Amino acid sequence: MNLNTNEAEKLSLRQYLGGMLAATTADELEAAIQAPHLHPFSGPTWSRISKVRDQRGKEICEAHSLGKFVPRVDGRTITVCGETYRVARGGNSTGVRYAWHSVGEFVQSILLRDGFTKRAAYRIWDNCGRYPHRCLAIVESALKAKYPDPQLNRLVFAYRSSAGPIRYTVAQNEADSVDGRASRPCGCGGTRFDWGCGFSDSFTYISWPCNACNAVYIEYVTPDRLEEIRQQCRGVPSAKTRRSGRAATTRKI
Repeated sequence: MNLNTNEAEKLSLRQYLGGMLAATTADELEAAIQAPHLHPFSGPTWSRISKVRDQRGKEICEAHSLGKFVPRVDGRTITVCGETYRVARGGNSTGVRYAWHSVGEFVQSILLRDGFTKRAAYRIWDNCGRYPHRCLAIVESALKAKYPDPQLNRLVFAYRSSAGPIRYTVAQNEADSVDGRASRPCGCGGTRFDWGCGFSDSFTYISWPCNACNAVYIEYVTPDRLEEIRQQCRGVPSAKTRRSGRAATTRKI
């Protein structure tokens, strides 16, 4: 939304909803969503907007040739590629979260079966609940191989940090009995350190900044590789040790 738009140019709630209802394509609906508006997105107003946006998005997807790849969420019923999953009722809040996690796994498994990459399947699932029309662009791009999965367990250049090298030395790391980090040599002569994990489109990655140059590399990792890296940090119990219940020194990573 253009924050410099004059109040007179902003749409009333009726006009704003009308713009979404008049949309016939995903692009038109997105433009209607981004239109300047007078009313705040909160309370009953937000509920009305969400209902219209969701319903129009579903209708646009249903009419699209690729709409079958967009999961349709109707309450506790989810349909994708002609297959349906029904979420059971009952349970506490934790149970509900687990149930919807299972729905996500179901949807992504169907899309993977139909040739989508893991990254594309995750993005489709991540958008279908609130903005189903946005999934159409993801589907189109995915079918053109624009959402490749990352290579796992391989160091790749990410970016150059404007803050420069990290201020952390091998000596500091070796002297730290609580938060020691895994490390590896850098081509510049410095040392890269495990600077923490991130999560991107269902993939876990580790950031590897250097203490001598500003190049930051990342490594998308499998669970086993993550375990291997974290075992370089002294005092961290392995998964096997945790499962066996043997005593071990625990520490924050």
